[in-house]
Amino acid sequence: MAEFAKVDIKEISSDVPRSNFDEAEIAHLSDAILESGGIIRPVVLKQVDIDQYKVLDGHLEYYAAVRAQEKDPRKAEMVNAFVVTTKNEKTIQKQIDALRKVDDITSEKSISKPIASNQENDNSGWITSFETRLSQLREELFQVNRDNERRLKKIEDNLEPQADLLDLLNSLSQEKLEIKLAQYGVSNYRNLSSSIYEARLKKEKKAFLDYKDVVSSVKGLGAQRMLSIIDGWSRINRT
Repeated sequence: MAEFAKVDIKEISSDVPRSNFDEAEIAHLSDAILESGGIIRPVVLKQVDIDQYKVLDGHLEYYAAVRAQEKDPRKAEMVNAFVVTTKNEKTIQKQIDALRKVDDITSEKSISKPIASNQENDNSGWITSFETRLSQLREELFQVNRDNERRLKKIEDNLEPQADLLDLLNSLSQEKLEIKLAQYGVSNYRNLSSSIYEARLKKEKKAFLDYKDVVSSVKGLGAQRMLSIIDGWSRINRT
């Protein structure tokens, strides 16, 4: 399953040239992104290195987000995204290909219909495609977030207070966090330990309130990755 996260737009690149898209369409969508406070349909990304991602799907949205960031860096710094791992890339790609076929069929039908105006001709194709894929991705995202939140809550309710992982995240130095995350089998533990430590220092009381606070405060963490850290911590403490 892809992991939902917010990713810095500067860490993303696309192999599809920007020239493949109409600049007016990019500008129109970028204005909508700024008005709504972000991309409502997540871009599908593959992590290729630490803090480096490639667009698998959503190239138009990516370029629109880049344009939005150029217009207002404060409002469009982060992008909603599904981050795909090498393990599930093939299965995610099958879904992307299936959605593209639906888009192609929908676009062909819209082209065959009479166009009321030039403006409608410019916008109807991508709007129809957008709505179709948005509905599917929003449902999938809702289910993932709901399942992860339930699991986080269940784990929080059953953790022993005297040995709470949250205490470790709130008290360990960056170096010791790195060691712990490595023990828990977390990938990119060096980079993640730095992100957790820096996010903790920015908190008003220099501490996270709960696991949801950790997820929302640490860039690129995501609920699913938080759960993997908790699983690793639980495994170590059971032995």
